[in-house]
Amino acid sequence: MIKSIIENENIDKIFSYVLDRLFKNGPVDITDMEILSYLSLYHPEKFELHKNSILNYMSVFYKDVPRENLRDVVFGQYKKHLHEKYIKYLKDDEYFTPVQADILKGIDNNNCFSFSAPTSTGKSFVFMKKIIECKNDVVVVVPSRALINEYYLKLCGNIQDKTINILTFIDKINTKKTKKNVFVVTPERCRELFKYKANEEFIIDLFLFDEAQLSNEQDKRGLYYDSIVRRAYKKYPDAKFVFAHPFVSNPGSQIIKNKLDQNKSDNKPYEQKNVGQIFIIKENNQFYHFGIDKSIMGSIKVKCEYNPIVKVLKEGGSVLFYVPKQKIYDKRILIDFKDYIELCKNINSERVDYFIDELIKITGGNIKEGENYYSQMISLLRKGIVVHHGSMPLQTRILIEEFTKEGLCKICFATSTLEQGINMPFDIVFVDRLEVKESLALKNLIGRAGRSTIDNKFDFGTVIIRTNMSGFRKVMVTPNILDNVSSLDKIEEKDDDYNDFKESIVNGTFDDEYNLTPNEIENIDKPNTQKIIVNILESVFLNNELVTLEKINKDAEFKLVLYSYFRELYETFLNRELNEAEADVLNTAIKIMLWRVYGKTFKQICWYRYSHAINSHSQNEENIKANYITGFHELPNMNLARYPLYGAYDFIKDVDYDRIVYDTYDYIDKLIGFKLTDKFYAAFIKYFQNENDERAKKLANYIKFGTDNKKEIWMLRYGLTFEDIEVLNQHIESINSEEIIFKDSIENIPAELKKSIERYIN
Repeated sequence: MIKSIIENENIDKIFSYVLDRLFKNGPVDITDMEILSYLSLYHPEKFELHKNSILNYMSVFYKDVPRENLRDVVFGQYKKHLHEKYIKYLKDDEYFTPVQADILKGIDNNNCFSFSAPTSTGKSFVFMKKIIECKNDVVVVVPSRALINEYYLKLCGNIQDKTINILTFIDKINTKKTKKNVFVVTPERCRELFKYKANEEFIIDLFLFDEAQLSNEQDKRGLYYDSIVRRAYKKYPDAKFVFAHPFVSNPGSQIIKNKLDQNKSDNKPYEQKNVGQIFIIKENNQFYHFGIDKSIMGSIKVKCEYNPIVKVLKEGGSVLFYVPKQKIYDKRILIDFKDYIELCKNINSERVDYFIDELIKITGGNIKEGENYYSQMISLLRKGIVVHHGSMPLQTRILIEEFTKEGLCKICFATSTLEQGINMPFDIVFVDRLEVKESLALKNLIGRAGRSTIDNKFDFGTVIIRTNMSGFRKVMVTPNILDNVSSLDKIEEKDDDYNDFKESIVNGTFDDEYNLTPNEIENIDKPNTQKIIVNILESVFLNNELVTLEKINKDAEFKLVLYSYFRELYETFLNRELNEAEADVLNTAIKIMLWRVYGKTFKQICWYRYSHAINSHSQNEENIKANYITGFHELPNMNLARYPLYGAYDFIKDVDYDRIVYDTYDYIDKLIGFKLTDKFYAAFIKYFQNENDERAKKLANYIKFGTDNKKEIWMLRYGLTFEDIEVLNQHIESINSEEIIFKDSIENIPAELKKSIERYIN
């Protein structure tokens, strides 16, 4: 078929074949969508003659498509019928596709509805409408904080009513002015919900679990996910539960594994596609077309007479290169894809200037090559080139995604973080590393190839691979099946940390207030632990005030003793001593945690670590050895070996500021934020409750919030950052659980600087 289309053989017959299948079956077959994409690419004039029928048969009703024959009119009537049936959800110029309408029907008619659908089917449009329609509170659970931000921005854009709280955490705030809450949270943050009384403090109408395949992960997150589902179902039986997945054949697994009432539940896998795709393999610097179904598309690859990446870039399109994180870290992307990077000329615009300035403010990097703190990540933005991976600071990722959605991105080098549902479509997805085992993640990632637009045209994208054509074909046609048995119900033995966590989740003894297991809380109350806590308090406080940071930084013996106390406290939770490598990582984490306690910003911490690595020299100086810097690693890990980010074999010219930024964020986000904060906060706050020692309460607040100031803590609870507080504090008269009262001077603050409190201003 590919060969025939390219060589202009039997084109009318092929059009007739695919139009007939599309009319009868809809856009469900990957091969039909491939054929349409090739016809659109190689025969645009003939395609134009059939385009309106194709778009009508695809039922992409959000496009304004004329109807030219009886078959088209049938779909026009269908479009009109769906608009009239669901008019309460829609504006005059808005339309549901049949898939969107059926998803809505599934939600309305069931207590639980679980479904799967390909990327670009418009499920988020349905979710927005359903969230707005709910009279009471809504909880949206997503796997990542980046996805939280995407939902938050969409909700704020769609909901102008300021009596509706839109929060990225569970909290009872702004109560005097609000009638409803929409919470967008990760599973870990969702646990806060269970501290409140059901149907008194919160009345939940809808739980929406997006990217729900997270429940299939064979680690603590998978356990935790299922436990959140079960507890929410038990505590809020009148709420509706919706589970959304991409490319899953058995979405009903959520209902089975979590023992939800099957008489009040339904599930459906949707296969309808709104975007076509063509597939290309690059071999020996040459591109070849190939099809997924060899029996129809042909078993032999067909030479592509043009370079698709060059073509797209020259036409102003965008390309996603899916690469290993190490290739970004060691700069191999700049060598491997040099020819394409050179096609990206500098963009001189105020918006690019804005993004560069904002990233400099967050990370502390600069764009002057050869100088200290040079950030290649920021510098590349001038050419419209971005990088995206899980170790980038969250605010950096958010800006990168905004940059891309504004159409400024030409090339994106990304790792698998993009497969977690973040809506960043590209004209081409180039898979540099094909991971056949991660088939669901791969399908989700290549779903980014092709932009679904409202324009009256057929939308398609291109996927390019480097190797393993047969393995790729297999991935595309093999169903992705989720486990019908939850890890909560499996009999399995893993490490002590996992087993302890699982036992407390299964038994319902996990403590939501402290986010700890009973064994961990019991360890806090042991005499030896209490003694360690006292030692820490005696060390960090002098006359009830924190000792100076200068003392910690410059008094080597004092610092060594203080770090050892914190290490001993952490070891009480593990019931074992750390090995040397683990201790190195923990010491670095404690250093960063203490800098944060003393109010140091993220960029200041990055500056400190970078200055230490280059020994306060200029990076231009030759043959000067770098100082040893311990790189981030997950803890606990008994098998960990010493892991320098920079060490004995590195020179200061090799020290990369971006690597320091990424490594610092990993420490703050994955170790301090995800592991240490809960443990240390619980230890000190429980000690305060038992001994009424104000120093313990103060240190607990510093560790959890970064401040002991009540007003600042309330501002943080309302979602402000310390950067926001620095600007807005003086314009807030008072703040508590009921409301924020602003001074008149708030009107003088530029809109850009008061985004975080915009919804709280009358």
